[in-house]
Amino acid sequence: MAPPGRTIAQLWVAGIVVGIWLLVRRWLSFFPAKMSMLQVPHGMDAYLRWAKAQAEAHWADPTKQHMTLLMGNEAGDLDSAASAIALSYVMNHEPRYFMERYGLPPSVYVPVIQTPRTQLTYRRENLHVYQMIHTTPEALLCVDDLGDISSSRFGTTANVSLGLVDHPRLSAAWGDKDRRVDVIVDHHEDDGSHPEAKLRAIRSPSADPVGSAASLVAYLISQAQGGRALPTEVADLLLSAIVLDTRNLKMQPSGKATDVDVQAYAYLRPHSSFGPSEVDVRNGRVDTSHTKAWNEDLQRIKNDVSHLDTHGLLSRDLKMTSMSGLRIGLAAVPLSFSSWISGAYRTNAPVDTVREEVAEREWTVWWTQLAGFMRDKGMNMAVVLLSYREAMDGKTKSRRDLALAYFGQARFLEQVASSLEAFGSKRPFHDGVSLELETWKGQRRVPSGKRERNMGIHGHQVSSVPGMTAVVWRQRNTNANRKIVQPALLRVLHHLL
Repeated sequence: MAPPGRTIAQLWVAGIVVGIWLLVRRWLSFFPAKMSMLQVPHGMDAYLRWAKAQAEAHWADPTKQHMTLLMGNEAGDLDSAASAIALSYVMNHEPRYFMERYGLPPSVYVPVIQTPRTQLTYRRENLHVYQMIHTTPEALLCVDDLGDISSSRFGTTANVSLGLVDHPRLSAAWGDKDRRVDVIVDHHEDDGSHPEAKLRAIRSPSADPVGSAASLVAYLISQAQGGRALPTEVADLLLSAIVLDTRNLKMQPSGKATDVDVQAYAYLRPHSSFGPSEVDVRNGRVDTSHTKAWNEDLQRIKNDVSHLDTHGLLSRDLKMTSMSGLRIGLAAVPLSFSSWISGAYRTNAPVDTVREEVAEREWTVWWTQLAGFMRDKGMNMAVVLLSYREAMDGKTKSRRDLALAYFGQARFLEQVASSLEAFGSKRPFHDGVSLELETWKGQRRVPSGKRERNMGIHGHQVSSVPGMTAVVWRQRNTNANRKIVQPALLRVLHHLL
């Protein structure tokens, strides 16, 4: 019998309402992040500040929602930063697609810049792009904002997963206990790490090269958006990274760009602030005139490192790895040795001639500074990769130099050096990419009229640094950047250790 004042129909309606409410409550318990997803800002600066606030809220109460920290590599270049920011943006705005397509858990995705906040100024090109997309470094979540990244607050017990862009393996600094990697989007060599990642998109340079990780991110975004408009700031951010990394789509073999980069460019530019909305792809090429000036601007800013001393130059684009107890750092520097050790890069002075005793002193200082840097970072081995352009016969040509330094026995360094020199031509490394390493000769002329040779090394021993052995090369294969050199070195070390 119905209670007084209520009809059977009213009770029936009330029952339906209560039932719907119970279903909604249960649905929300399975999708704890859904409510926050509905409030994700669209403007880039507001979005980044929102994401940063989400991380702080998570650490205040980890049970409220699952969090995935999406990070670029520790070198912190524009490709890494743009890929982490843009992918997190779309994963937060289109959560259903990534849950259904890849089986990812409901989560809030927070981009992390793996550059200490105090070192953000080392990459002025990044700051220039941030300004373009109307945000500031203060909106970013940097690695040193996180505290001890090896702690349990970044593990599964704290309801946290990790995502990697522009690198295929979680660095040792994050620890390996209780860590879950759910996302990898990368264009470096696939070493098989984190096979459990639900979204695992890796294009190895040895098999299927891609110039920019941002191009892979752009592809994922294009699939998630399903033809919907992409915010201009997101398109500008990714397009800037692709243009900078590929020198405005300079195609292989003389450049780094591939068909994947072309397709990404064609997808992004109609959504960007560059040029007309129509992009015509013909014979695997597109018209890049609309980004030509922007590329030149970014390249100029990136290559101007006059504000950095040796410690800053080595820190600016550093990647760490390890093998069998060896801690190895690979630092990329956009200078020649002659310009660097002389300090000419700071004043744009010519590096034509030098007296031998002056060069000797300069090399002594440089080796001492490198040794101090290695000790600060806990390295046994350092690889310094230099890339620059040199005027010759009225033309400007690309150049690469490479230095290898090691704290340990000269015999081991000699084995590593001879293996790298044979890489790509002799067994057991005949199937690799040859670096074409030769005895280093600098840009400067000494009184004898010959080109400067590396100073301060006698029989691989560095005279000014006890216990350090080293070798310096001219690298004739100018297309072999760190994505090629690092796997080659690790393969050699694996063979020798």
